[in-house]
Amino acid sequence: MTAAAAPYWLTGTCLARSQEEKGKIMANCTGIGVSGVSISLAANPLPPNVPCVLSGFTQAGNTQTVKVLNGSTVLATISGSGGLNPLVSAKFISPANTSGVTVQITNSGGQKSQVLSSYTTVSSGTTVFAGQWTFASEDVPNGGDCDFNDCTVSLTWTAKAG
Repeated sequence: MTAAAAPYWLTGTCLARSQEEKGKIMANCTGIGVSGVSISLAANPLPPNVPCVLSGFTQAGNTQTVKVLNGSTVLATISGSGGLNPLVSAKFISPANTSGVTVQITNSGGQKSQVLSSYTTVSSGTTVFAGQWTFASEDVPNGGDCDFNDCTVSLTWTAKAG
């Protein structure tokens, strides 16, 4: 039995491909990740009453908007567009009840963004000092290049203020 070839994005050949070739290979990524409409943080919720920072950058012509919501209450918003354009960061204190906190990533184009995410912590032994959600979005998941670099955002928290 022979091993399957690694996908081109893992082999380093992605950069050598033209935009036209990338579009033919990954023209539809609507089944990858989750919709940016309402991204649940339930798997790793923010701790209650801790300082949080939302920051990121864009690489897209469409304006990208990222919101952190607690139900319908907006806790933080950042937005922007352009190539490697940093988004102005926003800070907030997480609510006492964080079970309803979600992230929303939208764009000014005609399609709903698809989003990949990951979560990491900084800890020593059993003590967790900080955590970070990272989100990478694709603003044209059907017919675009599906490179998930249109908006890259971090939602970071630390256990102590001051």
